[in-house]
Amino acid sequence: MKQLEQIMDAIRTIEGDGFQYDEAAILSEYGEKKGKNSSVVIKVLSIFGGLLTTLAFVVFLFILGIYDSEWGMLLLGIALAAVAVVIDRTYNSFILDTFSVCFYVLGVILFAFGLASLEVNEDFVALLVILMALGSLTITQNYVISFISIITIGAAMLFLIMSYNIPDAIHGYLLLYTVLLAFCFLNEAKLLTSSRKLAQLNGPLRIGLVFCLLFGLVAVGKNGLAPISGSYIWISSVASIGLILYLADKLLKRFGIVGQKKVLMLVLCVFTLLPTLFAPAISGALLIVLLSFLINYKTGFAIGIIALIYFVIQYYYDLSLTLLTKSIILFSSGVVFLVFYFFFTQMTKTDEEV
Repeated sequence: MKQLEQIMDAIRTIEGDGFQYDEAAILSEYGEKKGKNSSVVIKVLSIFGGLLTTLAFVVFLFILGIYDSEWGMLLLGIALAAVAVVIDRTYNSFILDTFSVCFYVLGVILFAFGLASLEVNEDFVALLVILMALGSLTITQNYVISFISIITIGAAMLFLIMSYNIPDAIHGYLLLYTVLLAFCFLNEAKLLTSSRKLAQLNGPLRIGLVFCLLFGLVAVGKNGLAPISGSYIWISSVASIGLILYLADKLLKRFGIVGQKKVLMLVLCVFTLLPTLFAPAISGALLIVLLSFLINYKTGFAIGIIALIYFVIQYYYDLSLTLLTKSIILFSSGVVFLVFYFFFTQMTKTDEEV
């Protein structure tokens, strides 16, 4: 709290006498958030207890025979989702938040199964689930519920694409989430200051968009998972490669590289990214890494690194080539990256006294 007061004093000194802010409200909200920070053990036990309680409740519903009643599952699903939202908006407790998340997940599942049991068209069920998730996003700002709602929307969209048997529409899905992710990351300051609701949704929105993009990247990155035409696979890479070059330009400026050096580095970037034109999963994972690095988002950076390693290995194993040819490709790629690293370190090196 003392450090926060010092930061506000420093900002006030820099901005001048005309700068105004509600110091009492800032300190009060910070105190509330700090009060919610329990130890890791308490959080794990609370989540585990909530999951056990939810599981016990599911068993209780099974004993009652609720799964034999289509309308019972549907109405109970709606009721549980509503109760989860009410708990989140009414109470300010980590343990109750855990129960609200469990109720919400169970409610969405029962809602979907109830509609399916009533023989409602599966495409219409997916649309209703999307509307339910969107409604939850507008009503509650619970981190986990918002995250679940965001990834539910992405999963439902992919389900609709496969249900209508238009797998090539995944390229449009990837383009949409690539642009959304880049917009969210590059305009973080504007989103945080535009409204209080968007500021609270910023955290789950970032990680949710990352996972939604990964869903699409897995669909195109794992050979045979989705019947995508190989002739148009490059479409998914265009947006990622273009944004990577844009981010590379911004990062080179941050490191003070300008003029011919910057042009040379961008040319090297282009040659490095060309092999990923027909491997959109690799360029997409690399984009997540660069975006996360740009805004210092450690969680996204770690996820991007793991995804990049996985997609490179997956692409290697999916190649219909001999082991010798695969080894030559990997060797050549390694040489390119080492040359890139050598040029980068040499150009960023400054004259320093030892």
